[in-house]
Amino acid sequence: MTEVTDTSGREHAPEGYLPPFRAFMLHPRYWPTWLGIGLLWAVMGLPRPVALGLGRLVGWMAWRSGGKRRHFADVNLRLCFPDWDAARREQVLRDHFRIAGQCFVDYPLLWFGSRRRHRERIRLVDEAGVLAMQQAGRPVILCAAHAPALDFGGLRLSLEVGGVSFAKPMSNPVVEWINTRSRSQYGAAMFSRDQGLRPAIRHIRLGKVFYYLGDEDLGREHAVFAPFFGIPKATVPALGRLVKLTGAPVVPAIGFYRTDEDCYELVMAPPLADFPTGDDATDAARMNAALEALIHRDPAQYLWTLRFFKTRPQGEPRVY
Repeated sequence: MTEVTDTSGREHAPEGYLPPFRAFMLHPRYWPTWLGIGLLWAVMGLPRPVALGLGRLVGWMAWRSGGKRRHFADVNLRLCFPDWDAARREQVLRDHFRIAGQCFVDYPLLWFGSRRRHRERIRLVDEAGVLAMQQAGRPVILCAAHAPALDFGGLRLSLEVGGVSFAKPMSNPVVEWINTRSRSQYGAAMFSRDQGLRPAIRHIRLGKVFYYLGDEDLGREHAVFAPFFGIPKATVPALGRLVKLTGAPVVPAIGFYRTDEDCYELVMAPPLADFPTGDDATDAARMNAALEALIHRDPAQYLWTLRFFKTRPQGEPRVY
């Protein structure tokens, strides 16, 4: 494990998508949101054993009430791990919901935590040498898997090197404001998806880290079908093209919450070798395989509640 100190020496105003605070956010319709934010802020002051108990309670409640999400996750695990029996699938799902519950309870750490607390509670496992590459002025594309702890790792990395990423705007403007403000607090540039890849390309060429999420099913348009745990998955083949345009290495990554140590970490695996190949389907399959390898380290950490296989090849039945 690599211990990390501040290596960038850079801190600058974020660019891109940064929604401002507006007076209408104080309208009574948003008072429940502000109350919820206040309660989450208060959770930060709880003794840690109480916060851990609360995280387990939230995870249990999500397990009990989230029938649809639990169904999606069970289908995903049946497809991706056909050799597992029902008991193992259920245990992994229960562990996953517990992890997600703790991430929810700890989310105020990202909004309200100090630089010191961010370094204490979130660590970087830099197997790839990303920080050394950044010190040398080399750009990096961090290809991250969806996980409950995704934002924890992203914030911790931005504390060291800034960076750039994309996010889907949230429907609640108060949550969107505070969340984007949090993600941008250490100089990371956030953009919305409808702005396209040009801003990311520009920042990568300037030598920054691009936090890229390539595992979500965004539909049939512009996608290729590449195996993911042996199942054809609609995959956007943008990663190989980004490398061609920028020359940046691709580093597979995933965020973990370590229940045994009560800490968060971002694992950055060694870069993909000989990538891209020039063939979209082959490059998409290599990206998926690299993310699979990280998920295998601790399957309960992956965000199985998403519909990763909602788009099916022609003639294939729906799975959800």
